[in-house]
Amino acid sequence: MANVMPVIAIVGRPNVGKSSLLNALVSKRISIVQDMPGVTRDRISMPMQLQDRYVELVDTGGFGFVDPDQLTEHIRHQIELAIARAQLVLFLVDCQAGLTGGDEEIAAMLRRQGMKTLLVANKADGTSADTALAEFARLGLGTPIGVSALRERNIDQLRDAIAMNVDLRNAPTEIPSPEMTLAIVGKRNSGKSTLVNSIAELYEGDSERVIVSEVPGTTRDSIDVRFEKDGHTLVVIDTAGVRKKRHMVTNDIEFYSFHRAQRSIRRADVVVMLIDGVEPVSEPDKKLAQYIAAQFKPVILVINKWDLTIAKIRENRKDQVDKSVNDGEVMEEFRKYLKEELQYVDYAPILFITAKESRHTQIVIDEAQRLFKQTNTRLTTGMLNRVVRDILSERLPSTPNGRRARVYYATQTSVAPPTVVLFVNNPAFMDEAYRRFVVNRFRDMLPYAQVPIQLLVRGRGMGHAPAPSLEELPEDAVSGRDEKPESDQTAE
Repeated sequence: MANVMPVIAIVGRPNVGKSSLLNALVSKRISIVQDMPGVTRDRISMPMQLQDRYVELVDTGGFGFVDPDQLTEHIRHQIELAIARAQLVLFLVDCQAGLTGGDEEIAAMLRRQGMKTLLVANKADGTSADTALAEFARLGLGTPIGVSALRERNIDQLRDAIAMNVDLRNAPTEIPSPEMTLAIVGKRNSGKSTLVNSIAELYEGDSERVIVSEVPGTTRDSIDVRFEKDGHTLVVIDTAGVRKKRHMVTNDIEFYSFHRAQRSIRRADVVVMLIDGVEPVSEPDKKLAQYIAAQFKPVILVINKWDLTIAKIRENRKDQVDKSVNDGEVMEEFRKYLKEELQYVDYAPILFITAKESRHTQIVIDEAQRLFKQTNTRLTTGMLNRVVRDILSERLPSTPNGRRARVYYATQTSVAPPTVVLFVNNPAFMDEAYRRFVVNRFRDMLPYAQVPIQLLVRGRGMGHAPAPSLEELPEDAVSGRDEKPESDQTAE
C-alpha cells in the first residue's frame, strides 16, 4: 500500500519539531520527541488519513545537522530519499527562532528541485506569535501556516492545506491491517537494520530503507516497514539495540529507545531475536530473551554474520592438526550453546544468516509465518483432553504429603499464545515443576512445538458434583467431552 499512497515528507532544520508534528498529524506518539537536535536519523513513516483517503507521512532527520557519530551523510541521504519520493514537502521552520541561514539553504534546495512545498511555522503557540510569520515570506514559499505541534494548534487547518495540495484521486480509501507484525530485536550492532534493508529490498526494492553503520546505536526509534508477500500485508519493525541497563540511566535517548523496543515486542506477532555470531551471548541477549518469554511471544533466534563466524572459527583452528570446519557441525554446536545460554526460549527455532549479503533472508520471513500459524492454531476440546489423559497416564501430579491433583477437564481458551486451562480439584496440588512437565509434553504432542504455551490451572468450584478425573474415564468418554463447564467463561 505504501507504493500507491501519496508521500508527504517533513523536512527542516534540527530541533524545529518535525517529530512532534508527525505525532500530532497522525494523532499517535510515533517518533521520539526530545529537546535536543539530531534525535531522528532514519525515515519514520506512518499512514495518515485525509478526508476519506490515506497518505504516507514521513519524518526525517534534521537538515544540516552535524552528527557526532559521523552519520551526517547517512542522515542527509535519508532526507534526500524522502524528498525524492514525495509529492509534497512540509518545510518546517521555528517561529520562535525566526528565519535562519539554514532555513534559507533548505528553501533554495527545494526551489532548485522544483518540489511542491507547504511552508509551516511550528511553535506558534498563540495568535501573538502569528505576527512573526511574515518574516518567513522572504523564503519565497509564501506565508507559512502557524501551528503548535505540542499544543495541536491549527493542526486541522494544516491537514486541510495538505489535502488541497496533494492529488488524492488514486490514494487508497483503506489501509489493510497487517496479517503479521514482525519485530526485529537484539543488542547493538547485531545487524538489525541490515536485515530490515535486506527484507525491504527483497519485497519493496528499497535497499536503503534505514541507516546502516558500524557505529553502535545508529537506530534510535522503532521503524515500521510495510510490505506485501504473496498478497499478504506484513510489517517488519526495526528497533534500537539493547544495552546493559546501567548505560541507559544517564542517557534519555537510549532509555526511550529501549522502551520503544519493548513496546515493539509487545505489539509484534512474532519476534526475530538477532544474535551476533562473532560475539558470545551477553547479558543484554539474556535479558531480551527473558522479556520475550514473559510476553509469550513466538521468537526465532537468528544468528547473523555467519560468514564472519565461520571465518573466525577457521582462524582459531589454523594451528590444529584437523583444521576442517563443517558448517553443519558448527551449527549444531551453536544450537546446543544457545539452548544452554537462553533457556527462557529453548523451544525457539534457530536460523543462520548473513544479512549483509541477503543470504537466507527469505527463510526468516517464511519461518516467521510458520510460527504465526502455529501460535494461532486452535484445537478441539476432545483432542486436547485425549492428550492430557495420555500425559496423566505417564506421570500424575503429587504433593509431598501424598495428596494429588485430580484433573477433570482441559480446554483451550485462546490463541496467540495458545492458552490451555486445566480444571482440577485443587490448583495448589499441581506444583510448578509438574506444570513445566505438562507444557513440555504439549510441545511434543500438540502442534505447538516451537511457540510459547500458557497453561492455567483452576479449581473446579464447590458447586459441582463429584466427577471422575480424566485418567479414570474410558477413552471414548474422553473423546466425547466437548461441552465446556460454566467456569470456563471466567478463565484467568
